Amino acid sequence: MWPFARRSHVSTESETAKRDAESSLNEAHARTPESEAKLTESRRVKEQIRAHNRANAYSDFIEGVVLGRLNDGRP
Repeated sequence: MWPFARRSHVSTESETAKRDAESSLNEAHARTPESEAKLTESRRVKEQIRAHNRANAYSDFIEGVVLGRLNDGRP
């Protein structure tokens, strides 16, 4: 594999969103209209976090390819 630094920084926004999503899931067990709305929102937020993580993983992969080629002297 290529030598590059893996980004381990987790944004405070994603942590807040994750906590909110977990809270919404717990409230959804009550099945109130408010909790159902929060459940829908938490699912949307969780999918956004997954998409963000996929984009970061792809970005890290591309960075590794570029750095690997630079270190190997390949065009």
